[in-house]
Formats: sequence, C-alpha cells, structure tokens
Amino acid sequence: MLSRLVNLIPRDWLVYMYKYMPSKKFKNWVVYRTQHKFMIAVLGVLTNEKGQVLLLKHTYRRDEPWGMPGGWMELEQPEAGLVREIYEETRFRARITGLAKAIYDKKPARVDLVFRGRIVGGTFTPSVEISDYMYCDPGHWPQGLPAHQKKLILDILARN
Repeated sequence: MLSRLVNLIPRDWLVYMYKYMPSKKFKNWVVYRTQHKFMIAVLGVLTNEKGQVLLLKHTYRRDEPWGMPGGWMELEQPEAGLVREIYEETRFRARITGLAKAIYDKKPARVDLVFRGRIVGGTFTPSVEISDYMYCDPGHWPQGLPAHQKKLILDILARN
C-alpha cells in the first residue's frame, strides 16, 4: 500500500526528500517499505568430465521429482549460496565457474540466477530435500524432469 502511494509522488520530489531526510535509518526504512520485493533463486548446470549433467531427485515434488541443483539465496553472494545449497542438500562440494543466465519471473516474483559449475568432491548423502542424484547425457533425461528445466539446461550448455 505504501509503495503505491509513494509511486504517486513525482520522482524529483522523492529524490529531494531522500536527499534531505535527516536520519539514514529512517531513509532506509522508507526505501525498504516502498520498494517491490522479490526472491532470488540460484540454480546450477553442473557437469562432470564426460559432459553429463547433475540432476537431483527432490523429495517434495511428486509429479516431477528430478531437477537442477539450487535453492533460495540468503544474505550471501550468489555463487556462495549455490555452493551452500548443494552442500546442505547432498554433501557434494561444488565449484562455480560462472553466471550463465538471469531469468525474471512473476509467479512468484523472483530472479533465477543460473550458474555453470562442477562437483569437485564430497560423498552423496540423502537429505530431507534430496533422495537421490544422477548424471545424465544432455537430451537423455529421466522421467519427471520439468520441460522448462530440460530447455534451460540445453540452452546453457549450447552457450559454451
């Protein structure tokens, strides 16, 4: 509600008010309350030395249990968030080699940061979220991998 009201104020007035507000804490509070909110997800297209793609079997997905490694970022660098998520869910240690793509979606409002990388160590241990893993050849997907992830993985692999 507050963000809608603030959006009615001309931009130059907002800049002036922000510039001359006496309290930095209050400025930050106003900015936080008036800006749109969205989540940031980190996802990985991780391959082994044969070029096979790592997929994880998610325990909380019934119809399409297989998917890319990833999760929601916390207050951290994106690459660190992906490495943390992979370790928490599988006990694999990952090395991220670069950002491949950023995707915006409205439902829910979020940005997906898709990285390339490799697994560099660790021994798979099932978790409350992940029951199994597999490496598969691109295009030879397991049943239960969402179509949008198949397309995304092939798109990322084609960029290299």
